[in-house]
Amino acid sequence: MSAPPEDRRAAWTPPAAGPARSGRDVPGALNGSRLFEQPRYAAEVARFRDFVAGDAPLAVEVGFDFGHRILDHAHRWPATRWLGLEVRQRQVDRVAAEAPPNLLAWRADARTVFATLMPAGRVQRVDVLFPTPWWDEGKRAKRLLLTADFLADVARALAPGGVVHVATDVGPYFSHVEGLFAAWGAVPHPPVGEARSRRERVCARDGLRVWRGTWTPGVAVAAVSGGAGGGGDDVG
Repeated sequence: MSAPPEDRRAAWTPPAAGPARSGRDVPGALNGSRLFEQPRYAAEVARFRDFVAGDAPLAVEVGFDFGHRILDHAHRWPATRWLGLEVRQRQVDRVAAEAPPNLLAWRADARTVFATLMPAGRVQRVDVLFPTPWWDEGKRAKRLLLTADFLADVARALAPGGVVHVATDVGPYFSHVEGLFAAWGAVPHPPVGEARSRRERVCARDGLRVWRGTWTPGVAVAAVSGGAGGGGDDVG
């Protein structure tokens, strides 16, 4: 019999630290970082590069699920370009069908995008909401998103003052995340609209605690536009 969800959350532990990644190859979902080197994906890569080019603010949501939140944000802040990264084709198709011109929903592994495609210093904001904790320990060691390697790639992609916002309902996972961000500065949360992700609504319905943090590389800044409080936790 599997452990109750509360016990499973409390028992979560991060995978053992492995050797640092060699080069920028990422063995991830969707065939890893070599996927977009294949000629048949040239048009998709060109579309991505065209979307992130220019001077408009760029925000990224990793794993947007049903897309309620990123669609709301794209309509609410049309001057910002919103890039949604999701590995499930059905979810990508659903959001793409409703997306305004300033939103690109792309089926891609965020680890691959940040390691090999994202221009340096381009991104103002990265939202990682309820990343999969991978209850299976074998999969956790291979697939956990928030690792030192991934954060190094994100830091390279962030513009000065850029932020990463993380939310999870798994307390030990958030403790792991806080350790990863120990050398970053905690800052106020970025602005959000009225729409909530499916997991945020589930947590609110079931009274589950949600931990949140927002960080920027280097020294903490005084504020982030529309911020709603410093890094830490709150209750969904």
